[in-house]
Amino acid sequence: MKQEPIPLPSDLAATVERLERLVQREREGRLQAEAIAERGLRELYESQVRLALLQRITDCANRSNDFSEAIGEVLKEICEHMNWAFGTAYRVERSGKAVSCVAWFTSEPARLFPLVEASRERTFPSGEGLPGRVLRDVHPHWIDEAELATDFCRRVAAASCGIRAVCGFPVMIGDEIVCVLEFFARTAMMDKDAILLTVTQAATQLARVIERERARAALVHDALHDAMTGLPNRTLLDERARAAFERLPESREGLAVLVIDLDGFKAINDKYGHHAGDIVLIETARRFDSVIAACMGGRRRGDEHAWRATLARVGGDEFVIVLDSLPNPGIAMDLAGALIDALKGAILVGDEYVNVGLSIGIAHSAAGYGSVEQLRQDADLAMYEAKSGGHGGVVTFSEALGNERRNRMALESELRDAIREKQFTLFYQPIFALGALQDQGERLRGFEALIRWNHPERGLVEPGRFIPAAEAGGLIVFIGDWVLRQACNAMARLHRDLTERGMSAGELPYISINIAPQQFLQPTFSAHVRRVLLETGVPPELVRLEVTEGVAIIDPDQTRQVLEQVRSWGVKTSLDDFGTGYSSLSYLQNLPFDTLKIDRSFIASMDDPKSRKIIRAILDLASNLNLSVVAEGIETREQGASLREMGCEYGQGFHLGRPLDEASAFALVWPDGAANAA
Repeated sequence: MKQEPIPLPSDLAATVERLERLVQREREGRLQAEAIAERGLRELYESQVRLALLQRITDCANRSNDFSEAIGEVLKEICEHMNWAFGTAYRVERSGKAVSCVAWFTSEPARLFPLVEASRERTFPSGEGLPGRVLRDVHPHWIDEAELATDFCRRVAAASCGIRAVCGFPVMIGDEIVCVLEFFARTAMMDKDAILLTVTQAATQLARVIERERARAALVHDALHDAMTGLPNRTLLDERARAAFERLPESREGLAVLVIDLDGFKAINDKYGHHAGDIVLIETARRFDSVIAACMGGRRRGDEHAWRATLARVGGDEFVIVLDSLPNPGIAMDLAGALIDALKGAILVGDEYVNVGLSIGIAHSAAGYGSVEQLRQDADLAMYEAKSGGHGGVVTFSEALGNERRNRMALESELRDAIREKQFTLFYQPIFALGALQDQGERLRGFEALIRWNHPERGLVEPGRFIPAAEAGGLIVFIGDWVLRQACNAMARLHRDLTERGMSAGELPYISINIAPQQFLQPTFSAHVRRVLLETGVPPELVRLEVTEGVAIIDPDQTRQVLEQVRSWGVKTSLDDFGTGYSSLSYLQNLPFDTLKIDRSFIASMDDPKSRKIIRAILDLASNLNLSVVAEGIETREQGASLREMGCEYGQGFHLGRPLDEASAFALVWPDGAANAA
């Protein structure tokens, strides 16, 4: 029989009920505490996992300076951490487009193949596709229902792979987007704040890799490019030229080198300053680059061959172009002509326009070349040959030119030895006053100092055989200074001897000395002349300096200043080879000369009425300008007689007297001032 519970007193029942409620609250509190503790542990675990992920990504970023190496590992880490199906990345180019960097990760490549193919090698302009929207808006974008998103251009491929959600994140350097990360998931992306925090921190590490990559690229670029023009420098040119030479076929054909030097660049630097010179170089590089781009752009149509060009500035005002894989050697000459045309237009420097020309040497590869350096040397030779003409232009290297230049270089080497070993000597050709009347005869009035090279093997060498090489090699300055001092010394000795023998100062002969343009235009030339006059003791009024109009072509202002200075000391000046230049009359008008020397070519053709008229015109012009005249190259008695009848004041030539050594020449002078004509 079931017993009924014994009823509790009312106060006891209330106590039990109260205790039960207390126990229940304690149980609920314990459950809540356990839940809080579990959530905290879970959050702590997730935080530790995220920190471990970011540490791995940071380690990857720190050990890599190459974005392409780091991005694959970063995508793998993020996808595995987030349990995402696929991740890829796009680099942002200068054009502003997001371009696939062919970096992706998926743990199921076979299953995700359609989506990988749809994303690989894709380009997204700003605003197009998910990467394009990230690029346009500069913040993350999400697609929660990928199969329903009509603006998701890869939704068919994504749906076939079971993709439900997609997100894209920018990688930033400052305010610039440099990369877009894109991830795909089969489930909804729920905790977007946590996702954003994790991916943004990973993107920061990727940005550091790109920054280092850019810094390294900038250093490499600066090491291989000219800082002023931005063109490749000598190092990069040599690297590309050697690689191009190695690619040549057995015939060694298909490579050309153009060496380019600016004509008149030094004068621009001297007149306007180096800043102006920099402007000219930058503009020249820009025009050259445009010409090459135009030529290479036109090659595509109907031409199956694709040649390449490298334009470099290798120092000063020298540029070099290497043409690689040329189907036709004529391309090099056509390009050279286009470059010359490009510089025909004046360049604006400050408020003035300046003009520069080009001297271009071209060398084509052939079977005989063993290295690209030999090809470059031959192009250099051709350029110097073009420059030696005085008016620039284009010269293509040939074997004959190579032999000529090599012989000239060997001659320059011998000349350096000759200067050191003092192998030069002076000869003196007498200059006579042509009597006004037939019975007056000629009277010796001076000498022209003429250099000879007393070569140890070839004997006496005429100046015409070595002076051009001395000028080309810059040795003429040293030789010219030696001639000036030797001639003044010799004349001072002669004057002392003649004075001791009773000759009056008015009867003493003068010395005429040829001055090369390079020598004349030296900044110290005037000071050197002054020093030689003082040290030798030769009377300045018995020294005549002969210059050609070449010095005026180079720098008319400096020429005038130097002439005026030396004339202020009493030195006389002569314009040599008058009538052979292009602007002799303008130089007579602007430059202070005392004497004109009629070129021997007019004297040799005196039988031609036209030449006689030119000589007559020169004599009349000199008379009107109060200038004396010396006729060079008088070879016959008839020429001397005709010049005397025409009123020519002075003459020299083989008929009157050949160049003689010092002793023989000075023996022509008699103590009473008369001269015994040879």
